[in-house]
Amino acid sequence: KVPQLEGTSIDSVAKGGYTVKEHKDAELILIGTGSEVSLCLKAAELLPYKTSVVSMPCTKLFDEQSLEYRRSVLPMGVPIVSVEAMATTGWYKYAHYAIG
Repeated sequence: KVPQLEGTSIDSVAKGGYTVKEHKDAELILIGTGSEVSLCLKAAELLPYKTSVVSMPCTKLFDEQSLEYRRSVLPMGVPIVSVEAMATTGWYKYAHYAIG
């Protein structure tokens, strides 16, 4: 069973992607979907970087959001790593590096 994570909500899911854990002056952003989000949160605690975590359950809905919103979730100039248990296909549109 996947736990309900703090910082998640139905309203946020409707945007396709949203910040679950925001770190001011982030040096790294981890993106996960589903159960990978909890892994990203744990990794953010262990990494020696100021790390934000993004949940992206639906890239299609995320792409429909305003550029301003998308940049608030995935700002320019911050390295982004996606974490996906299955395939890394498609993640390079959002992340600089994909783990899967």
